[in-house]
Amino acid sequence: MSVGFVNITKNQMEDFILPQGFHPISLDNTLELVYGKRVDQDDLKLSLRLYSGINPNGNSREVGEDAIRLYLFMKKDDNVIKIGGSKRVNRVSSWKQNLQKRIDGWLEFFPNHKCSKCNMPMLERKGKNGSFMGCCMYPICKNTVTIESVK
Repeated sequence: MSVGFVNITKNQMEDFILPQGFHPISLDNTLELVYGKRVDQDDLKLSLRLYSGINPNGNSREVGEDAIRLYLFMKKDDNVIKIGGSKRVNRVSSWKQNLQKRIDGWLEFFPNHKCSKCNMPMLERKGKNGSFMGCCMYPICKNTVTIESVK
């Protein structure tokens, strides 16, 4: 077992995040417990999703298999779009403090730039010619701009 690794149970995770407004969600093809929380920004329907690294049996995955991850998703019509996320939280003794920093700072991974055509968030994309900013509503909106033009 790795130095510093701690097993986090479902009960420990839920004792920490349920009071913060997260609730369990069920996602197809997901082999870990996932929690969601509605957040609002710029009149968009956003949710934070916490991928716990905890198996459905209630215990953490083995060391090295996974970490806790926090992502920001947006729902527009019938599309669910990942628009940002934090660096992972390792399962070490300070996991609660580290995860709380990510939760408190979720706005840091909300995109700063909006599409000039549909007013939706622009995301950094990578293409054959390098990085660029593209509308999160692709392929509905195909607007792109160079990274230099948004700095």
